[in-house]
Amino acid sequence: MEKQNKLQKIVFWALIALVVFIPLYPKFPLFNVTGTYVAVRFEDVFFVTVAGLWFVSILPRIRELIKKPIYQLFILFWVIGGLSVLSGLLLTQTVTLHLGALHWLRRVEYMLFFVMAATTFRSFEQVKLLLKIFLFVTIFIVFYGFGQEIFKFPVISTTNREFSKGLILFLSPEARVNSTFAGHYDLAFYLTMVLVMLGSMFFTYKKLKTKAIMALTGLSSFVLLGMTATRASFIATLAALSLAFWLNNKKILVALLFVAAVAVVGLVPDLRHRLVATFTVNILGGGGAKYELPEGEVPPNLNKLSEASKAALFMVDVVQVSTAGGAEVKKVPSDVAPGEPLNTTELGVYRSFGIRFDVEWPRAINAFYKNPILGTGYSSLTIATDNDILRSLGETGILGTLTLVIIFLVIIKKQLMFIFKSSGAEHAFVVGVFCSLLAMMATSVLFDVLEASKIATLLWFLLGVSWFVIERQKDADNN
Repeated sequence: MEKQNKLQKIVFWALIALVVFIPLYPKFPLFNVTGTYVAVRFEDVFFVTVAGLWFVSILPRIRELIKKPIYQLFILFWVIGGLSVLSGLLLTQTVTLHLGALHWLRRVEYMLFFVMAATTFRSFEQVKLLLKIFLFVTIFIVFYGFGQEIFKFPVISTTNREFSKGLILFLSPEARVNSTFAGHYDLAFYLTMVLVMLGSMFFTYKKLKTKAIMALTGLSSFVLLGMTATRASFIATLAALSLAFWLNNKKILVALLFVAAVAVVGLVPDLRHRLVATFTVNILGGGGAKYELPEGEVPPNLNKLSEASKAALFMVDVVQVSTAGGAEVKKVPSDVAPGEPLNTTELGVYRSFGIRFDVEWPRAINAFYKNPILGTGYSSLTIATDNDILRSLGETGILGTLTLVIIFLVIIKKQLMFIFKSSGAEHAFVVGVFCSLLAMMATSVLFDVLEASKIATLLWFLLGVSWFVIERQKDADNN
């Protein structure tokens, strides 16, 4: 028994070290995988080591754990995912074995953080310790993010094949901060979780020094979130924080939150311009000047070409721009196609939605139609779909998606039941995780949140810790 307790303590500290390492260590590739620029990294090796220790520590009660419905659902989802890869390999022939297996193993890795967290924590004191550690991790991440903008700290990105080789980069004047993450979107997702957790837990601490540190970290995180100019995350954070305040009976703070949001929008021009462009370009279909071809310059059989093919035909450096004063010749980016905005911010916003509606989402829907039951397998939809539900339907079909939805519904039901009958720090913690989950689910309508390694692992980990807190309280009530 004594040896088992020592092993559990080792596993706890190893797991803490792992979830601290993941957000802080840049995505340097350990070795590349043929056919993709998604690489195996040191954090994967770290994970396998910790997972091995964890498995040894739970061996004495493995049968007890497998009998629990939540873990049976996880195993079922992993089995369905494996079957979808086999189906894609043998039936639809839409995956290659090594890529399908890699993507499937990544999903198992991310979700196993839930099980590891739920079965490793032993007391709420350990949860408090975790929160303190994450607070200092966030302070470093925020400092490094501002440092990239002010002091030109290096950037490690995986936004394209060349960058993913582990190149040391620096922010260009138009680029957005990444901090220790592989892209500004991942940083924004992390800051959303942090801000919601800080907002929910803030009033459970009594020491003025602790409150001051949390407040400064929260305010600087909110500004840094604005600097990522990630509109979906900014709006999701406002909604999730408002709900967290409401569930913690701090309703007056909702109004102050929106005052702070207006201030951040005013301070960060890139965020402000993108929010305005979303409304004027994507919703109203208007905006500023658009690129129009000079009269008479229409290629043959234009009506028979797809929109993507049309765009590819118009790679020019000097174009005719329609303005209120008539046509004038201006220099514009060489990849602007007819009908696209000439303003760079409006162009980015226009294309951001366009690639989803015209390319990524139809591709996922077509994959679902090809095999509605099991989908076309992990990796069949390439790197991005920018919608987790459509991605799940396309890759794992109805069976995989339904199982994943049931897992989330079971977790959410547990959290809600606990929230409405609990109080104190445990209540605030579960509220924070619950609202963070809702924010991530809202964001996943436009992004692949559950496939972003640094975010998915931390999200599943926090869900697992919240599950432990809920189960611990249930056991205490039964005794």
